[in-house]
Amino acid sequence: MGMLSFLLLGFIFESLCLLQVFGDISEKRYSRSVVNLVDLLRTDYDLALNLEKYASLLSKKAKLIRRGIHQMQEMDQKDKSESTNIWDSPFNAFSLIRHMQADWLMWLHYLEKPVGQEVAYLEGKIPDLPHEVDFEDAAEGMRRMQGTYELLSSDMAKGLLDGVQYNSSLAAVDCLAIGQHLINNMRWKAAEQWIISGFEAHAREVPQTEMQLLKGPIKSELYKKLGDLRVQEGKPEKALEAYQTALRYSLHDVELYHQYQNLEDQIHTLSVAEPIEELDDEYEQMHLPPCCSGRCKVPRHLRKLYCVYNHVTNPFLRLAPIKTEILSVDPFVIILHDMVSKKESTLLRSISKEALEPSETVNAENKKYMVDRNRLSKSVWFETNKTEVTKILSKRLGDATGLDMNRSEPFQVINYGIGGFFGSHWDALYLNEHRFGVGIIDRIATSLFYLTDVPQGGGTYFPGLNITVFPRAGTVLFWYNFDMTGDEHLRSMHTGCPVIVGSKWVVSKWIEDKGQEFRRPCVNSGSNTKYLLSVEKLLI
Repeated sequence: MGMLSFLLLGFIFESLCLLQVFGDISEKRYSRSVVNLVDLLRTDYDLALNLEKYASLLSKKAKLIRRGIHQMQEMDQKDKSESTNIWDSPFNAFSLIRHMQADWLMWLHYLEKPVGQEVAYLEGKIPDLPHEVDFEDAAEGMRRMQGTYELLSSDMAKGLLDGVQYNSSLAAVDCLAIGQHLINNMRWKAAEQWIISGFEAHAREVPQTEMQLLKGPIKSELYKKLGDLRVQEGKPEKALEAYQTALRYSLHDVELYHQYQNLEDQIHTLSVAEPIEELDDEYEQMHLPPCCSGRCKVPRHLRKLYCVYNHVTNPFLRLAPIKTEILSVDPFVIILHDMVSKKESTLLRSISKEALEPSETVNAENKKYMVDRNRLSKSVWFETNKTEVTKILSKRLGDATGLDMNRSEPFQVINYGIGGFFGSHWDALYLNEHRFGVGIIDRIATSLFYLTDVPQGGGTYFPGLNITVFPRAGTVLFWYNFDMTGDEHLRSMHTGCPVIVGSKWVVSKWIEDKGQEFRRPCVNSGSNTKYLLSVEKLLI
């Protein structure tokens, strides 16, 4: 389901107009998990079948109406062909009165009568369709993906993603919706790129299809949005040109005509509104991860690291050592290979699908969990003893790291959505003075189980190390959040890079510092690591 994000983006956009009519509904946050998009495809299929049934019933109704019209026309022709005055007969006069009094009321009732239950079925499905917050999530995911990987709007619209061409693309109406989202967020330059991409997409589409006629003149809408954008930028003359072109494609749009006239009057009377300043993207651009593509140069001291078989953190590993790839010594970052089997991965994903909820982040001030735009995914928590698989994975992780898994948080199974990402952050929850002064339990280490491969994007990037680790099914990315003295390691900051294509499934497990005092005690230097019980003793 690599390109599922693109296939359903247009469906999400088009659902908004329906949902705005039906008011507030429960938030399912479809865009935050690719798994949910599969459910949407099933719903779309059901609704299409329902619409087909409705069309069949309408066709039968239209056939009956045409038959009635034909009978009435035959009667009229017969009356006209009569040589004598038909109204001399009381029967003809009576039939006409009865026909006009009763038959047309019957036709009115027939025309007003609902055709089947298909409309009611659609109305009942409306609460289960995406709504505005889903559109916002999807558009933000696309925007973050574009900014992170420096993609062109025109390339994205054609299905060209970071150098890989796919057989899916965005329609003009999709580009228009993204452009409108960017206008709403005062991002004028980016919005203009997407509107222009909309023109290009429109040129690639088959002209005047039935769906285009139903939606309305999309080219007119593109020019209208371009005009709106020019007004915001303080370019009234160019806005007037765009509105004028839009009117050529939509001659009877009264609202657009009034908009054009009002702007023309403002230009003549020199009363054009001041331009609205564009949202400054430089700050955000500075904080977007620069190496999510993995093409950045790795520091020289990190290129001299090595892979080993770990057989020292648990006696059992002498018989079945774990392949361990050391990525960094300070902070200590490793990849553990062959940690999750395909069967275990499948089971974890299957028990999680129906329980996924929008992922939350921890508020820095009150330490409470909240849904945040900085994390586009859905997740579910499982206690270590939830299933045999979670028990096995916990035991396996303890063997591989030498840490006590009895002092760890529950597993968090996570699935990412359209352009799913997790902004740069540290996993430690407290400042050093709070942790040492009060003795609050904190996260000494993080383990990230990769359950699936991801064709493009979705890497874990460490800005302080300039390295990116890409998901490989069955591996575990492990690192310490504290240095050897117990202080938070600033270079443990990491980013969940936006997913470009694919379904990213990961499982997080955070390990607590309390309870690890004898397994990973504070030491003065790396030379003392051979006395540790934890995995750092692998260091040569």
